[in-house]
Amino acid sequence: MDEVVDRKNPPRGESPPDHFYGRVLKPAEMLEHAHYCAVMEVAEELRPWVKRYWSVNWDLAADERYQTATVSEPTINLTLEYGDIGRANTNGAGIWLTGPVTGRRFDVGLFGRGGVIGVDFHLGGTVAFANESPATIRDTTVPARTWFPGIDGDLPVLGVLPVGDHVKAEDGLVAAVSAIESWLLSLRPQMTESYARFRQILGRLDDPAIISLGDLALHSGTSERSLQRLFQAHCGVGVKQILVRARIRDAIAAFDRGWDGAFGDLAAELGWFDQSHFTADFHRVTGYTPAEYIRAHERSGQPQK
Repeated sequence: MDEVVDRKNPPRGESPPDHFYGRVLKPAEMLEHAHYCAVMEVAEELRPWVKRYWSVNWDLAADERYQTATVSEPTINLTLEYGDIGRANTNGAGIWLTGPVTGRRFDVGLFGRGGVIGVDFHLGGTVAFANESPATIRDTTVPARTWFPGIDGDLPVLGVLPVGDHVKAEDGLVAAVSAIESWLLSLRPQMTESYARFRQILGRLDDPAIISLGDLALHSGTSERSLQRLFQAHCGVGVKQILVRARIRDAIAAFDRGWDGAFGDLAAELGWFDQSHFTADFHRVTGYTPAEYIRAHERSGQPQK
């Protein structure tokens, strides 16, 4: 459990972690305001459901505020939060469960001193740990105990990441992961035939040629109706939303890595039939037009990969 990836105020030219691209908007700028660690090694028994563990902590000046913005997959996220943090539907510190985000993006305001420990589940991964429908917490955040009774007592790890002490923060994340994994394993997750089939179909989404429900049905050998039911059961959202977000993430990653071609060419490469629809979808998900995002990218002096 010692494979820790660490980024703090990277010098110009150094790239953020690869998994930031397409998910964290203006990733290098975010890392100038907060300290990030990730544990990439997940216990073998949990790998079908858990992707990684991560932490972010910050110690900002009294008059400084920073808003992070992510375009995430519509997963359910478990976070243990302390200190000064502000976002919709929460009261700050605590253990929270954020449902599938189907709006344009997910914003979090950072100020003062604080931190977050997070469990990054695979899409649909929470079905093995809680007998609840993901659709019931779509676009909202609730106390984690609404799904996991007793979690506050079972996970007494809030505050283990000392703000402003980055060496100890890394050690604290590893200690927190040990507690989190023990708790997750105690819930005895079991692979089901339905989830195994769902994971197999998800793998198709990495292919940028898959741009429609019909394409996915054809390549997976599953009817469109069956796909809709499968995605609703495991994600709480429809297939089309996930497909659009997957291609938007590809576009964001291309811009962050230095795309300098025409927007129409990128749109066509990622499956849009015309640039206007690409621009509309990009703006709906990110809050920027492609041109606005490029300008913001250039103002932040973002390193390219």
